[in-house]
Amino acid sequence: MKRLSGKFFVAAFRKSAERLLVNKDEINVLNVFPVPDGDTGSNMAAAMMEACEYLDRLNNEDLPSVLEAIKNGMLMGARGNSGVILSQIFRGFAEGVNGKKVIGTKTFSEALKSSKDVAYKSVMKPVEGTMLTVIREIAEKANEEYSGVEDFTDYFRLLTETAFEVVERTPTMLARLREAGVVDAGGKGLAYIFEGFKLAIEGDTDSDLLLEESAITAGSSAERIVEIAREELKHTYCTELVIKLHGGVEEKIVTKGLKGYLKEMGDSIVLVNQDDLIKIHVHTDHPGDVIERFISHGSLQKVKIDNMKLQHEHVVDIQQQKDSQLPGSGKKNGVVSVSPGEGLSEIMKSLGADYLVKGGQTMNPSLKDLIEAIHKVRSDTVLVLTNNPNILLTAREAANNVMDQFPHKKVVILPTKNVQEGISALTAYNDILETDDLVAEMQEALEILVSISVTHIIRDSRIKGVKVRKGDYVALDRTDHVLASGRRLEKIVYEAIKKALDGKEDKEVGTIFYGQDVKEEHAAKLLEGLSEEFEDLEFELHYGGQPYYYYLISIE
Repeated sequence: MKRLSGKFFVAAFRKSAERLLVNKDEINVLNVFPVPDGDTGSNMAAAMMEACEYLDRLNNEDLPSVLEAIKNGMLMGARGNSGVILSQIFRGFAEGVNGKKVIGTKTFSEALKSSKDVAYKSVMKPVEGTMLTVIREIAEKANEEYSGVEDFTDYFRLLTETAFEVVERTPTMLARLREAGVVDAGGKGLAYIFEGFKLAIEGDTDSDLLLEESAITAGSSAERIVEIAREELKHTYCTELVIKLHGGVEEKIVTKGLKGYLKEMGDSIVLVNQDDLIKIHVHTDHPGDVIERFISHGSLQKVKIDNMKLQHEHVVDIQQQKDSQLPGSGKKNGVVSVSPGEGLSEIMKSLGADYLVKGGQTMNPSLKDLIEAIHKVRSDTVLVLTNNPNILLTAREAANNVMDQFPHKKVVILPTKNVQEGISALTAYNDILETDDLVAEMQEALEILVSISVTHIIRDSRIKGVKVRKGDYVALDRTDHVLASGRRLEKIVYEAIKKALDGKEDKEVGTIFYGQDVKEEHAAKLLEGLSEEFEDLEFELHYGGQPYYYYLISIE
């Protein structure tokens, strides 16, 4: 398709609204700002939904009428900075189209430049790393690099890819995002809007705007905010007004005077003059004075005032309560441990592990898995128990990645070779100790450990020079040397323990973790036999739930 009509624009806009609604909660959660106008997804969606209602009232779907309805609807429905800025992006687009009834990619690109210009002018102090950056870079790419693209299918694909790529870079531009480990919420919302246009041009024009509509109008959902900047708010009231100017008023003169007045009255200012309407957003201690000043120039159409300090305190209280339940809260040294089984995870948690990453033999966790796990532990120092040699390099890379991004966070890798070593290290965990002393204690616990892992052979082969047959059970030590192998599971467990204990008379406790393929009664029978065979050892039995390994055995 090389030309867009008003009818298509209606379908694409509705699809964009749906994409925003579907991802609204994700966008809300990304917010890192401490004010009640921080439900970015809800605020942007409110503007889109109001515009959709204006579209419903249209009798004529030519492009100028459609864009006029969107422009006016979004202004009236906009809430918070993000909603107002989004409305100005579409206002600028409408002005850039300049009454054309059908447009190609060249006009669309020019209209995007107008979107960027109007959006930046609406904000008193533009901040990079926000949705402003996203619309700016999209407009620049569209006009400089995509000028030769005539088909809208390719064009919207490129715009969407650009949008999401810029969003991923926003933490590099804004310290608050970088510290919270998130991308910009408004920018992400704008990327989803472009994605809606891409889907529509590809033929997916069905949209359901009823599913989330009630949630949009239900108000703030600050409880969903994940990271809250603990900072003092300079002003108390978030104030939003819409006034209709008296006839005969010089709009430019009035607008200039009001901007200067708002600078004296507060911050976080957005002022929009659209036709005979003025919409403002300001944080101030004197909302009444602001209202009085504005109604001297026109009639009040809409007003919304929130006490931000009360709402911020409420959100912070909720967050602090949640923080106390978050992994590693209140600890000097948090612990991430890799675990292959449900039972093993519970045991590790009981010993002090704060966050468990699923993984082990044949299912090594990814770099992303480990980075996310380290991020989730709230202590300034995080100890990572790898519990498998194949995970060590990935863990070190994850640690370097986190410390490069967040220099205040220290990540220490304990290269435990198996789960038994991880559990043994955790038995020595004591958060009273300083990090270096704690690591030394945990490593010392590994030195006295004898570990045995019992699995089976899937093909004829050799393990470190020892021939093993397909179908055999095999018991391995911590360095994967064969202790015993054969067709009878219980027999090789006996043989492996005997070999492992040869010359070691100081061992007192044996712990057996049985896997998901072992019945509890069989494990209990093994425990009974081992207790009779090795009278100097006190054996314990626990469900580990690990795959592939019938038994993981620790002897200390």
